[in-house]
Amino acid sequence: MIQLLLIIGIVAVSLFTGGWLGRFLTRYPFGRSASTGIEGMKGRVVRITAVKEGFVEVEFESQIWHAIVLNDIPPKIGSKARIMDLKGNKLYVDIILK
Repeated sequence: MIQLLLIIGIVAVSLFTGGWLGRFLTRYPFGRSASTGIEGMKGRVVRITAVKEGFVEVEFESQIWHAIVLNDIPPKIGSKARIMDLKGNKLYVDIILK
């Protein structure tokens, strides 16, 4: 009877530990940050493809997004910007100086 309880206890602890370890490794494998959603977009570098009045267009992973520039640096076509936030379908970026 004691051996059966011991086996059941070991199996329960193993399943619990394996489940949490597997969840941790699939979310952030090997210390990398999130790669999807808003968390995965923040901090990424994009290229400005067009400058319009009030916003710019940037290319992010082969898609064109409307973006609002947060800092006072004038945007130029071909310059780089860092994604700071995403609200709705607009990116908020800071221009990066070379």
